[in-house]
Amino acid sequence: MSPAADVPPIAPSGPAPSRAVAVPRVAGYDRIGTTALVRTAQAVAAEALRTPVREVRARITDDGRGSLAVEITSPLAVPVLGSHAVPDESVVHTAHRARATIAERMNTITGRKVERVTITFASSVVDAPRRVR
Repeated sequence: MSPAADVPPIAPSGPAPSRAVAVPRVAGYDRIGTTALVRTAQAVAAEALRTPVREVRARITDDGRGSLAVEITSPLAVPVLGSHAVPDESVVHTAHRARATIAERMNTITGRKVERVTITFASSVVDAPRRVR
């Protein structure tokens, strides 16, 4: 018996590596419908912009090479007037941050590359703190 046989195995540190499950390949196509893409973009944009999803509009176009262009029309969330609350970031920074978030989340959820995100703030909504009951 070698001396190495007496040494217990070293446990790996950190999270356990994920194990990929082998999935058999089956012929066919996987498609995500336009309505599903639009609704996903609306939900992701509402979350990124902190606005109600019912007030966010989205338009999706395909560039013909598999990438998407997303156009978002949303209200701008502003603090309660007279509260002397200063927004955390400027409108420009809000739009830049939201564009990156929308592109990344759409890619993660749908698997489709988002090449361009355009955000238009068409109105404003008061970002009033909500009461917890």
